[in-house]
Amino acid sequence: MPSVPTDPAPFLSTITTASSALVAIVGGLLVARFVTLGSEQEGAQRVLTDAEARLKAVKTRAEEAHRKRLHFDLDRFFSKEVIVAVSNGVVDAAGLREVGWSSALTDAEIEHYAAVVAEELARAEEACRALLFSGEMPEPSGWDDFRRSHPELQIKIEEAWAIKFATLTAPPVRSRNLPGLGFSHLPAMVTRPSLSDTLMLQRGMRRDALKAQEERSQQQLEDLEGDVARLRQAREAIVRPKGLALGLLILSFFTVVGVVVPLFIMSTAPRDLTSTMAGTVFVLFMAGLVALLGYMTVLALRLQASRSRGDGTDS
Repeated sequence: MPSVPTDPAPFLSTITTASSALVAIVGGLLVARFVTLGSEQEGAQRVLTDAEARLKAVKTRAEEAHRKRLHFDLDRFFSKEVIVAVSNGVVDAAGLREVGWSSALTDAEIEHYAAVVAEELARAEEACRALLFSGEMPEPSGWDDFRRSHPELQIKIEEAWAIKFATLTAPPVRSRNLPGLGFSHLPAMVTRPSLSDTLMLQRGMRRDALKAQEERSQQQLEDLEGDVARLRQAREAIVRPKGLALGLLILSFFTVVGVVVPLFIMSTAPRDLTSTMAGTVFVLFMAGLVALLGYMTVLALRLQASRSRGDGTDS
């Protein structure tokens, strides 16, 4: 029995209308979600920027606290006796520890600064030789006058220059107290017995205060670094949300099969609705609808799972 011609317009119009309504609703929800994400991203970025600025300031304070503590230890350890030992060629940490005070400095720190002192001693000897032997030899006690008369000298470690000045201007008398130096008339050096208990206590208290400040700054730095790392992770989670790309893909597919395809068919002005045309359009429409409903179901289940985990954590 021949099939009766059927007008395809009502069927295709129904499919197009239903699809358009679903696309408008779901698309509106996705657009609202994108707008919300944009606001959340801006807020998260502002919080992260503020935290990074605080981290930079705390890092600067921690570095300054470490520098103060290190310079205090270095100034205390590299007394005149130690600088004289460096002038005699002792640059290893073990040898310098025998001369200097007990210190928490590492061997690497001691040897690094010993190299700096040795370089300063070499520069002081070169400059003093050029100035001393170009005119009248001053007395060993005239270092202050010598320095004031030569303001062009770039002095970084004054004790190193004073020792070299005294060495170059001292009479060539062998010293039994400082073997290997070759001169006895050196500037008065601070020795361990000359330090009073009060001075030692003050230095110890000062060192403890600097060490405590360094530890507090380091702890603040570590805490803030952890906060910044967590804020970065939260910002990345907002910037790259899960599931939105799949939702856009499904919505695009549903738009094509439910709106574009029926409109295209109607634009060709078919005279009747064949079974092939109806079956194809209906199957595509149902496939898009099932994909869209499945996507919404997955989102609902994921939200429920997140809520359950949150309740478990709170309990």
